[in-house]
Amino acid sequence: MCFLLPALLVMGVLIPLGCKHTASDANQAVPAIGSYVSQTVYLPPETIKISIALTGDIMVHSDQLASAYDRKTGTYSFAGIFDEAAPYLGAADITIANLETVLAGREKGYTGYPRFNSPEEILLSLRGAGVDVLTTANNHSMDRGVYGVLKTIEHLDEAGILHTGTFASAGSRREPLIIDIKGVKLGILSYTYGTNGLQVPRGKEYLVNLLDMRQVKQDIGFLREKGAEVIIVSPHYGIEYRRNPGAQEIQLVEELFNAGADIVAGSHTHVIQPMSIRDTKREGGLFAAYSLGNFVSGQKGRYRDTGVIVTVIIEKEIDTGSIRLDSAGYIPVWVHRYREQGRLKFRVIPVEKAIKSFELGADDRISYQDYQRLLEAWEETNTQLEGPDGPELSHI
Repeated sequence: MCFLLPALLVMGVLIPLGCKHTASDANQAVPAIGSYVSQTVYLPPETIKISIALTGDIMVHSDQLASAYDRKTGTYSFAGIFDEAAPYLGAADITIANLETVLAGREKGYTGYPRFNSPEEILLSLRGAGVDVLTTANNHSMDRGVYGVLKTIEHLDEAGILHTGTFASAGSRREPLIIDIKGVKLGILSYTYGTNGLQVPRGKEYLVNLLDMRQVKQDIGFLREKGAEVIIVSPHYGIEYRRNPGAQEIQLVEELFNAGADIVAGSHTHVIQPMSIRDTKREGGLFAAYSLGNFVSGQKGRYRDTGVIVTVIIEKEIDTGSIRLDSAGYIPVWVHRYREQGRLKFRVIPVEKAIKSFELGADDRISYQDYQRLLEAWEETNTQLEGPDGPELSHI
């Protein structure tokens, strides 16, 4: 019979264990009763995981304005447009998109391209669908001048949507957007290459963040000083409709990572560009989306009517505070234009779900022509994002 009680050292506590003896042990020295053999078991570190959903440009072109207008009441409504994307936007701990329009109010006249001004009612639908943060620095930020910048900020605040990229004062620009998610502090920055030649007034440079790397480095450093552990930078840059980043864009993303950015979420090209999982501080950064493309717009044609919802999972080790990328996945979405009671309607729908719905006869709004485009969109999006460094396709 065995009386030996070796011990296991777990978190500083000795836990008695049983022992095993075989006949071959007979001639070996036997430890005295009551002695211990200690072993150290390394438990996995306790971690926190947060999910960040990223999606692309939110635009309101003229045909979207016409679709949202109710002639009987003289009001605008964007209800229903984001309903089918809402489960995937709202599932993340925080969802971020780019607002590429201004909300200057009816008195300034609602217009689409080239100088946008959209009804603030779109914010109600975005907020209801799960969008938490809108970046606002882009080439259309000054489409209604200083007044448009200020009114847009006012409407965003009223809707309860956080924002960054444009500011009402120099003081508010010095208040960085840092959000605490489950104990992980996330900082968000937004910049644009320009404002379509519409000048920001001298002395009010704080109105719009321009893409100046000296300023970006200062802002990232300031966010770190304020405790930001993960920093997302949203640059509005590149060449419209180009499906791959050019040398300048690639260099800029590297400069952003070298400056301390963890995630880059690009916009402006209106088409999806490749994405890259970094996940190593030796290279700098965790994840790069060179362009997230459009999320919703009135733009027609191949590549411009498709977008993605990208979900990035960040893991923080509690004891050490170290941050790493756990995973990154994406869901292809498509802007569906269809007729309902003779009127043009819009909705953002997940591509895979829409394909299945058509094949099952479960959605009579999808025509055969729509189905063919959905198959094409599925193929072109997945081909664009596939690769060893790309995010994984999230099936739904």
